[in-house]
Amino acid sequence: MKNFSFDLAISLIAGIFVCLIILPIFALFTATSLSELACQFRSPMVLSSVLISLETSLAVVFLSLCLGIPVAYLLAMKDFKGKRILDTLVDLPVSMPPLVAGLALLILLGGNSKFGKLLSCYGIDLIFSKKGIIIAQLFVSIPFLIKSTKDAFESINKNVINASLTLGASRFYTFKTILLPLAKNGIYTGIIMTWARALGEFGATSMVAGCIPFRTETMTVAIYQNAMSGELSASIAVALLLLVFSFTLLLVFKLRVRVHAR
Repeated sequence: MKNFSFDLAISLIAGIFVCLIILPIFALFTATSLSELACQFRSPMVLSSVLISLETSLAVVFLSLCLGIPVAYLLAMKDFKGKRILDTLVDLPVSMPPLVAGLALLILLGGNSKFGKLLSCYGIDLIFSKKGIIIAQLFVSIPFLIKSTKDAFESINKNVINASLTLGASRFYTFKTILLPLAKNGIYTGIIMTWARALGEFGATSMVAGCIPFRTETMTVAIYQNAMSGELSASIAVALLLLVFSFTLLLVFKLRVRVHAR
């Protein structure tokens, strides 16, 4: 009887959680008609926001791999002064409110700062541009790849690494042929989470890149702009597309990890 009561309580709590997830999604799917959705999906504004989001988020994933994997390796495999500070800095963008991150980037990259003026001298304008979107998305999403890859590196048996080095392999060869393949699931996790976070970024993006239709209006910005202007059908259409993207990313990742685990 005691076990039954415990199982029942757990099931009820799980049911509440499922309702918390399912009901808002169900409300979103039933808020407009299929014909209206089909019309909105063909809208130039919707298509433009989708293309801008995909273009910038994929660029963020590539940059995250180039920058994040070396940082993850450094944190996982090396001991040095200031390691905890660096590790904390990696986590900071996750805990920092996106609007604060956007404001900081706006001040740094704006024309009134020394750095912004230096960039302008070389013809580099990041504010109100796709480049600004990429920087804002990278700032808030790269920690996911770094932390996931770092955990994967730390889980590798150090004896395997030492054996490779003892046999005369260089650190780069060991990194390329042993560490990266063994950490691939962690890297895949980081890629998916980074991409999903970049696609869903709003606060920092809107601060740095603005809300210019057909130029810097990402999917999240389009959702907000259309909802605030009363264009609820367009907002719902973009929201559903973003939801489908996020769900598909997570599903593909889970299936891939399950296949590799067998």
